[in-house]
Amino acid sequence: MTQYTRILRAFVIAVSLCLLCGGVVAAEVSPDWTYTSPVTVQGVAVSADGSAVAAGGDDAKVTLLDASGNVVWQRNAQATVNSVSIAPDGTAVGVASSDNRVYLYNRSGDLRWSAVLPGRAYAVAVADGGGYVAAGCSDDKVYLFNGEGKVLWSYHTNGDVFGVAVAPDGGLIAAGSQDDKVYLLERGGSLLWSQVARADVLGVSISPDERFVAAGSADTRVLFFDVNGTLLWSVPTMGSATAVSASEGGERIAAGSLDQTLYLFDRSGVIVWSKGIGSAVRGISLTPDGTTFAIATSGGEVSRYTTAPEPTPTPTVAVTTMPTTALMTGSLAISSVPAGAAVHIDNLYVGRTPVTVPNIEAGNHTVLLELRDHDTWSGTFSVEAGVTATVNATLMPSTTPAATTPTRAAALPLTALVGAAIAGALLLVRRE
Repeated sequence: MTQYTRILRAFVIAVSLCLLCGGVVAAEVSPDWTYTSPVTVQGVAVSADGSAVAAGGDDAKVTLLDASGNVVWQRNAQATVNSVSIAPDGTAVGVASSDNRVYLYNRSGDLRWSAVLPGRAYAVAVADGGGYVAAGCSDDKVYLFNGEGKVLWSYHTNGDVFGVAVAPDGGLIAAGSQDDKVYLLERGGSLLWSQVARADVLGVSISPDERFVAAGSADTRVLFFDVNGTLLWSVPTMGSATAVSASEGGERIAAGSLDQTLYLFDRSGVIVWSKGIGSAVRGISLTPDGTTFAIATSGGEVSRYTTAPEPTPTPTVAVTTMPTTALMTGSLAISSVPAGAAVHIDNLYVGRTPVTVPNIEAGNHTVLLELRDHDTWSGTFSVEAGVTATVNATLMPSTTPAATTPTRAAALPLTALVGAAIAGALLLVRRE
């Protein structure tokens, strides 16, 4: 394939992505309320009736909010809260933290139990009444606890487990792993199936009726399976799909991406609505009826939308509103010896070495690299507008293997929608 052909193909892909996103813009929908935290919010959950929203983030706090967005209570962990979950019936709140603990609280905020895991707790999911609690850990395992905090079983994957989901009755447990796989297990711990994605699986969801499994991956895709493991569809966004949530019958699938956009899909995989929010989506949670959802962002916002937009019957191309002023941005080309290290820019995951990251706001940024069995490497680098700076790192072997920081939330300041689409398309061409 000639260079000219590659560029032409990249342009076609970019235009297609722009038309896709532009074509599904429905009526403007604004959140009923927004609660703002001073730090990145890593996870969010909404009760089935929409009356409660839980959130947790980098300040090591879990916050329960009522239907109006008022703080009902806050509780502290000892490190970053990576994930939260509310039992569908609203009676229990689960927390997964980098302090290697899983916590379960009553709706009133009383601690029911906490359990220590061998590594960072990256993900948590709670069944009705708190009778079952699933957790994902940096030791490559999925855990299932009973209502008293006893481990019923653990299942070993081949990578850090970044996402978990549990059916309301605890009958099914889904997991997403750094080994690029989606897993579905039954309550007894037996594997029903696993399916390969093309990158780290950052989030998973089971529809409340246990008919479907949704997943989001670092290669920008939202995937949708039936309960037998058949892939029904796979749709790209324009950034890593960091969080997903499915409604009853899979009628709606909500997803959030590092492209700073919310998406709603119908059961056939059509994007029926999308909304740019100006900040990376770290978590998303949809009620079973699909009419209420909550989001968490890297900008510290927790928002609840009480009425999701109706699907657009026949998507048509719409005019995309461009920002009045564009950010002055540059790029970082990051490599390491050995390759394959997880790259974080300003604490946000952006991929694995070697990687060139576009659309970084001009100024100083911290780059951190992590690779299992190697010491963490970090440095501060200056980005100039229109310039690609080079970062070369040598990672030293460590006698104490280090857990990898979760990749479930990732974002960089992005410029206009078209620029992001073209950058993503060019990246696809480079991989060929």
